[in-house]
Amino acid sequence: MQFLHSRVKILFLIVLFLIPLFIFAFDKDVMLFIKHFQKNHMNLNQFFEELDMIMDFVYKAAIIVISLFAIYSLFKKKEVGKSLSMGIIAVSIVIQIKHLIGRARPRLGFDTFFAGPSLNYLYSSFPSGHTTFAFMLATVFSHYYPKYRYLFYAFAIWVGFERVEDFAHFPSDVLAGAVLGAIIGRFVIFKLLPKTDQNRSI
Repeated sequence: MQFLHSRVKILFLIVLFLIPLFIFAFDKDVMLFIKHFQKNHMNLNQFFEELDMIMDFVYKAAIIVISLFAIYSLFKKKEVGKSLSMGIIAVSIVIQIKHLIGRARPRLGFDTFFAGPSLNYLYSSFPSGHTTFAFMLATVFSHYYPKYRYLFYAFAIWVGFERVEDFAHFPSDVLAGAVLGAIIGRFVIFKLLPKTDQNRSI
């Protein structure tokens, strides 16, 4: 039964990763729609630009606060600190695959183009690092603070939306980042931490 359960989980993860690949086919249409919408709704577009600036500041401030919180929690030997620290390290390592894939960002054009291994920012679109980090945080925080899980995931979704709306990523980049971030978060909590820690007081 344990073997069967493991196979089901593996199949589920494969399906999750195939979804972003399927979305590849619609990336160009979505980006063209966003560009057309922005062109024909200049007032609303200006509102989103100002909102993006605010959210960018909030995102950067959140990284600093969360990093300090993780360090503080580690010193206090709180399990949420362990999870956050391992999650941040895991995302920082795993997300480097974007430099191996080398997908061109939509700012260079809406046709999918892979340049191969590259350290150039413009060729590191897939997957979205911001979204991966945001969904890892949302997953970890939701585990320890379930009362606020909708707020955590709402923020993560907004991060992904902002990356697409700002032409920094294609929809499939963001979706892949969301899946990857959630998987890393779950893996950190249920695989890396000892089982005795998972239900221990935060």
